[in-house]
Amino acid sequence: MASKHITIPAGEYHLSAAIHTPEQLFEKEAPALIFIHGFVGNKIGEHRMFVKAARYFSSLGYICVRFDFSGCGESDGHYKDVSVTKKVDELKSVISYTMELEGVDPNRISLVGHSLGGAVTALTSPTIPQLNQVVLWAPVARPYDDIVSITTEDAVMSAKKNGVYDYQGFEISKSFFEDLKRHDPLTSISTFNGSVLIIHGDEDQEVPKSNADDYVTAAIDANRIFIDKGDHTFSSHAFENRLFNETAVWLSKRVKTTVNI
Repeated sequence: MASKHITIPAGEYHLSAAIHTPEQLFEKEAPALIFIHGFVGNKIGEHRMFVKAARYFSSLGYICVRFDFSGCGESDGHYKDVSVTKKVDELKSVISYTMELEGVDPNRISLVGHSLGGAVTALTSPTIPQLNQVVLWAPVARPYDDIVSITTEDAVMSAKKNGVYDYQGFEISKSFFEDLKRHDPLTSISTFNGSVLIIHGDEDQEVPKSNADDYVTAAIDANRIFIDKGDHTFSSHAFENRLFNETAVWLSKRVKTTVNI
């Protein structure tokens, strides 16, 4: 399979991205996947999860796009200017760009969002009429509560006092925390007419596994799978293999590809 690095315009920023194309396309227009990273993440992912995922799904006939939100990875911007509101707008730009890619079927695009990227996916999906299915990996369901459980309330108070909080080298702004309160991905996903798959590690110590059940309850059409002993980033080959395979099998029933799972 071939891959190339590009930039995608999104408002005032240029987002760093990579496109993975199957070695041989048997269709004039192929299905596509867009991978959406989480809090202080990037398009590579922990233990290269998004790189491996893009290569895996590309081998199954999908054109795959992974990208860095502004202030993340190699994209323009600074993390102190990041907000979920901006992430939603940037994801819309990436979706529009992907729909116009040569060889992509704009009616067979799927989103795969991890952690906070799952929440961003849930917030964005109802606004894109062409989307018929999305996948949420260990998704954030209550942005403020879930993220603050990671950063701690001390981070919120420090950002409120100083304007920003230094979290592992990322400057998180007061406005970032305030913006988290504006978003309710569970309510948003309830207005999405497509199908939703939620996969969560049952030993996730960062984002509650109960979020998977909350999304199933909220969504119109949803399934959830728990990965035995899985952590938040599915950090073993066994966890990854099941994560990718379960996602592929579910998608294959909804997105016709040239390769049988």
